[in-house]
This record gives sequence, structure tokens and C-alpha cells, in this order.
Amino acid sequence: MEDLKMYIKDTLGVDVDIKAIHPDKRKALPLYIKSEYNIFRVKLFRQDLIFAEVKGGFTTEKLRKNIETINKIFNTNTVAIIRQLEAYTRKRLVEKKIPFIIPGKQMYMPDLLIDLKEFGVRPKVQPKAMTPATQLLVLYHLQKEPLEEMNFKSLAEKFNYDQATITRSAYYLHNMEICTLKGTKEKSLHFNLDKRELWDKVEPLMSSPVKRTQYFSGWIGEMDLYRTNNNALAHYTDVNDDVVDFYAVRPGYFKFIGGVNLRKAAFLEGNICIEEWKYDPFYLAESEFVDPLSVYLCFRNKPDERIEMALEQIIGNIKW
Repeated sequence: MEDLKMYIKDTLGVDVDIKAIHPDKRKALPLYIKSEYNIFRVKLFRQDLIFAEVKGGFTTEKLRKNIETINKIFNTNTVAIIRQLEAYTRKRLVEKKIPFIIPGKQMYMPDLLIDLKEFGVRPKVQPKAMTPATQLLVLYHLQKEPLEEMNFKSLAEKFNYDQATITRSAYYLHNMEICTLKGTKEKSLHFNLDKRELWDKVEPLMSSPVKRTQYFSGWIGEMDLYRTNNNALAHYTDVNDDVVDFYAVRPGYFKFIGGVNLRKAAFLEGNICIEEWKYDPFYLAESEFVDPLSVYLCFRNKPDERIEMALEQIIGNIKW
């Protein structure tokens, strides 16, 4: 398996220890599995995996079923190790989302978001900044309620995202060692740090939630808006409020704003400022105000001693 270790090292930049499974575990395998595969245990990106080295010929459907059997026995994901493979069969494996590695040629592990097709090509560097969806998940976990044990489907339904977005967010957090993933078919998040330590680790990876702003003159009625910016900063700290009313709205909500009673105004000339956020403030809002950690992220890069003291007050007041 040395060629496999070297291939993983060259492509992913990590050393892996590939071990034979314990004899007691091997006894649990059906005879046909033991005869057709060499079974190994490995840890990759802090994820326990099984490598099943194919000894001879196979069909894609048979391989898929055998991998499902191995997954159930070991309660983890299995990757097929195949020495030689025709291009057509490789395509069929990808279509069926069967994880496999051909040492020196191709690596396909969709559960880990890895798809490398050329020898020596390194994977894309993990982006440092969080996506808005990822940031929303972490801020919700920190301020509202734990997201432990909720599977990806439940998270997608809870935050009105598609499941692919949640999956990408989960693996970002996993690969950045912010959380670990539990389960095989139904995966869930498990955060590794307590909330204060978690905040200290994730805060540099987060960005301001504000996507764009627009000033208006007039008045607004009952709308799905949340007080933000200086209004929220004054609510959470000792700073004085602003004469301008600041509101945050979810992505895409700008098209519903305006009309006879609310007209666009030049920068700083209106009495109302609307911020379109990168994620929906509804999920984090405290009554009529946006959440304190999002307020912190809005103001943290402003070089103002008064603001810095207010931000310290925000963090100090949070009940971690």
C-alpha cells in the first residue's frame, strides 16, 4: 500500500496510516467480501474510513452493493482501491457516486468533496473565508441553540437551503477542524470546542453580513425588517443611537422595497437605510434587532476607539 500512501501524500498533502483491520472485526465480514477484497482502516482529514482493495474483476453494481455492506458493518464510509480501470468503468463509478482511488491516476471521494483526475494535481486550497450559509450555521449554534445531532437534511429544511449547500458548509467546517462529522448515511455535526473557544477560532474566518446598502426617504409600514447597524449597536451597548433608522433584510428582498411612501435617497441623505444581508437575519434576530455577533462583524474593522469599546462590551455580555 506504499504507492497509495504516496499518492495521497502527493495529492492531498497529508500522511495517512493504513492499517489492517482487527481480526475480530474481520470475522464480521461475509466470506465473499473477505475473498474479493483486502480490507484496511485509515484516518483521512480526521475521518475514519475503510479502504477495500479490489482483488479481481467486478461490476459497478456489485461493487456498490458490497461497499454498502462494508459501510454497515463498520459504520463508516468505504473507498474502493482499484489498481487498473477502464475509462468507461470509471465514468460508471462516478455516476453511481461510488468512492474509489486508482493510485497514481484518480481519486474520487464525494463524501469528502474530493474529485482528482490527473496524476500529481493537488486539490483546491480550502477557502479561508466562510460562505454566508456556513457563517449562519455557526452563529446560530453560538447564539440560539446547538446544532449537534441534526442531520444535513434537517439543517437544510431549518434554514431554507438546499442540501448541497449544507453539505458544503459541513465539510468546510470539518476540513477546517471546527467540527467533526458523525454518521454515515445520515451525517450530523459535532463541534469540538466550547462556544467561547469556538467563537475565537471562527471569528477571523467570518465577514460582515452586509451585501449592499441603500438610503431612503419616507416611512415604512409593517415589513419583514430587523433593526441593525447603529440602532442595534446602541441596543446592545452604551453608545448613542443614530437619527437614521437602519434595517436588515434577507437576500433578494430589496426588490420588494420602495413605492410612494419610500423613495431612494443619496448616501447619508435619507432617514432610513436598508441593508441587504448575505444571509437571512430572521434566523438570528433578537426580537426587533439583529443578533449581537452579526453586529460585531459589521463594525469590527472600523478604526474608532469608541466602537472598539462597544464591541468588547458586546462580547462581554454574551452568555456563552
